[in-house]
Amino acid sequence: MKQEYKLELLAPAGSWDVLTSVAEAGADAVYAGGKRFNMRGLRADMNFTEEEIASAVQYLHEKAKKLYITINNLYFDYELNELHDYIAFLAAAGVDALIIQDMAAARICAEQDLNIPLHASVQAGVSNLPAVKNLEEKGFARVILSKNTSLEDIKTIKQATRLGLEYFAHGDLCISHTGQCYMSSFLTAESGNRGKCIKPCRWEYSLNSSTGTRQQGYLLANNDLCLYPYLSDLVHAGVSSFKIEGRMRSSEYLSHIIKIYRRALDKIVEDPAAYLMDDKEMEKLQEKRIRDFCSGNLFGTPGPESIGVSGAREPFFVTTSCLLKQQTRDDYPARLEPGGSIEEISVKAGSLKALESLCDAGVNHVILGCELMRHPVNGWTAGKINQAIETTLKSTVKLVLESPRILNNQDAQDFKRTLEQVDRAGIYAVMANDFGSIQIAKDMDFRLWGGYGLNVSNSTVGNFYSAEGLERIAASQELQFTNLQMIDKCAADIEITVHGPLCGMISDYCIIRAAHNHEDQCQAFCTRDDYTLRDKEGQLYQVRADLQCRNYIYSPYHLCLLPYLPIISSAGIKHIRIDGQHYDAELLCEVTAIYVEAVQELNLGKWQQEESYRRLLDMFPGGLTSLPTFEGRGVDD
Repeated sequence: MKQEYKLELLAPAGSWDVLTSVAEAGADAVYAGGKRFNMRGLRADMNFTEEEIASAVQYLHEKAKKLYITINNLYFDYELNELHDYIAFLAAAGVDALIIQDMAAARICAEQDLNIPLHASVQAGVSNLPAVKNLEEKGFARVILSKNTSLEDIKTIKQATRLGLEYFAHGDLCISHTGQCYMSSFLTAESGNRGKCIKPCRWEYSLNSSTGTRQQGYLLANNDLCLYPYLSDLVHAGVSSFKIEGRMRSSEYLSHIIKIYRRALDKIVEDPAAYLMDDKEMEKLQEKRIRDFCSGNLFGTPGPESIGVSGAREPFFVTTSCLLKQQTRDDYPARLEPGGSIEEISVKAGSLKALESLCDAGVNHVILGCELMRHPVNGWTAGKINQAIETTLKSTVKLVLESPRILNNQDAQDFKRTLEQVDRAGIYAVMANDFGSIQIAKDMDFRLWGGYGLNVSNSTVGNFYSAEGLERIAASQELQFTNLQMIDKCAADIEITVHGPLCGMISDYCIIRAAHNHEDQCQAFCTRDDYTLRDKEGQLYQVRADLQCRNYIYSPYHLCLLPYLPIISSAGIKHIRIDGQHYDAELLCEVTAIYVEAVQELNLGKWQQEESYRRLLDMFPGGLTSLPTFEGRGVDD
């Protein structure tokens, strides 16, 4: 019996001529954005006015095609009234779905009782079954799976959900997990999560260790995704919508791709058992490619073939490496007056020894991260967590388990197994960084907190997660101070990170292994030395690896907001966090003591912390930063 396939070819459009061209070329649906509230806002001549959106709906519907509108940025509180009106307009215009990252948009749709399908954006980083089930329960119609999702994970997800699965088949591919790349923001306050990425992954770097330079070139420059040869595999895995990337591309370039993918999908539908890839069509794609092609994560961890190290086919982009402002002794802000108070301090620790040093340090919570790192070896297994519980029995410290930032299906199972094996009575809360970890912890009836991996940037999304059961939420590390002031209006407690290393990218590609020219089984080179990426300005980005060989790339300087505690507390933020999981026990104890003393003084209505600030500068010779988001706010503002 012939199996029926309902397959959608989804094309991008950044202008009217592109929209009509891809529709004529065979796209079943088009995704586009308005002049605001989408991830492609760098060019004023691109994207659609409201009048053009209304016309596009009519044009596509007359051809029995669909229009999906991207509102896939993160949003700030001052934008929400306009976003509210824009969503109402889109519903009235009859668009067929909204593609969203920020769950404030979902809450706005619910508040307006709008019956408009919601598609979870690739920016939401959905790559595990519990996350998909969570979104299914919330009424989402479709999930656009993370580009890091493997073919096997797609199969597993499809077998257990009714949701439509969309997957990118062709186009640009970022080195970092989507939604979790903050490097652009850390360097210049231009957020990739708001469509303004300066593309640090497309710069030149050298990879260095104690023995010198291991490799040099465009070490993070991912080749373009091309899954044309594997369309049949994706269909059988359960993908129903095949997405072409490129809302900034020309009509000629996109219509060429759409026609080729259209013909292939039609052949699969006509006779799936007899389908074979057309080699000549693949040659046509190769001839007009921008970068070289790769298959991304479809068949597992990407290797050196995924990176265009030479830069020979790298398109010109206007940015280059830039200096991040490093704090100096002269940067201590004068005349700050205490206002408000800070009630609790949480500290993330990476070892039992560090935990022991915190038991009598005056902190309220110690966070134990469940991501297991190779070098230096840290992370909390179930056995270590139970030891930590024993260690804290006679102290007032409460333990919080934090989920890994990235969870594929196997990671999700491992995290669930860890929660099942710990002494639950000794765990105060679970801090979740994605929908999957939220679902796992909810199903097991743990108290819920939210990590900064949730990218909470406004009070409405804070209320969304509060309704989900999260009692405390870490504010996005990309928030500017003025927006931080407004987010505290949400029902959940808000926490802000004030000190620690800043993870700017998380990649499944192992830069260290590639530099050693090893394509076989991992040789754990990362455990034998320290590795850094060096940019053209001479700044060093530390590279760490976890047990899954993911690379975590850190901003050159550690965060230090000690001088700004008075304005943080005056904004109503009562909970602060120190990320000390990579500090040894002695250093973490010293850093914590400085912040505990500062908070005690602040809560007494005093503020004289210049000497403590200078002590921190001496303790971190590699450099400290306040981030661009806190720069430019004068003390008299």
